[in-house]
Amino acid sequence: MPHSIPTLCGSLAGQPFTFNVKVHNAAYRELGLDYTFVSFGVEDAPLAVQAIRTLGIRGMNVTMPHKQAVIPYLDALDETAREIGAVNTIDNRSGQLTGYNTDCVGAVRALEEVTTLPGKRIALLGAGGAARAIAWGARRAGASVTVFNRTAERGRALAEDFGLRFGGALADFDPHAFDGVVNATAAGFRAPDASPLTPHQLASHLFVMDAAFLPVRTRLIRDADEAGCASVDGTRMLLHQFCGQIELYTDQPAPFEAMRTALLDEIERVTRNAA
Repeated sequence: MPHSIPTLCGSLAGQPFTFNVKVHNAAYRELGLDYTFVSFGVEDAPLAVQAIRTLGIRGMNVTMPHKQAVIPYLDALDETAREIGAVNTIDNRSGQLTGYNTDCVGAVRALEEVTTLPGKRIALLGAGGAARAIAWGARRAGASVTVFNRTAERGRALAEDFGLRFGGALADFDPHAFDGVVNATAAGFRAPDASPLTPHQLASHLFVMDAAFLPVRTRLIRDADEAGCASVDGTRMLLHQFCGQIELYTDQPAPFEAMRTALLDEIERVTRNAA
């Protein structure tokens, strides 16, 4: 198998971004490994996968719009990636490329910071790629998931795919019928005053997770804290997702705190430069 010095890992993205670069490289430094992570903005997914083989790249994150496009060119799929229908991680073991989905791992680990999942009634807001991963992970962990989405057709399709319930539009969410709510819509991402729910749709018994991580404290998280809810901001899901990737690429436990510091520092830098 081809190899490089240092060992190369990276990301296949429509548009490269810095968060995974900073977090992965911080983890490799903390672990004392001669690894380097680079984010590639690519248009041709098949050629990008071929480059992994040709260059001996150890591992590759995959972001939109390539999470489905890479699948036909891999040698194997983990059960999670196969059932979700999307790959966010490619692990290269001696030239054998296996696709994984650590988005669902990240969601479950983040939720387990504030609750146990078996038997919990979770309202999932959204029906896109992130929602699919969260829905699969939460259901697999024993939660009862109901999908709410602005577009009924997409919401029902997700619910049918995984044997979930469809609850209607976001305005139909009733907090008293659930133990927790997870936002997987775009509401709140880079929009600190936007939220998928009104403050009246929150109650103190709920746990609330927002998949949006920029800003760290979205409007939904701020409203949830004010309502007395147990809250999980989007950085926790993102960090646990990165941990799953690093554990695959290095066969070592991920250094969570070093990664958390790197992510928060980069979010602060990006936010400051955008102001």
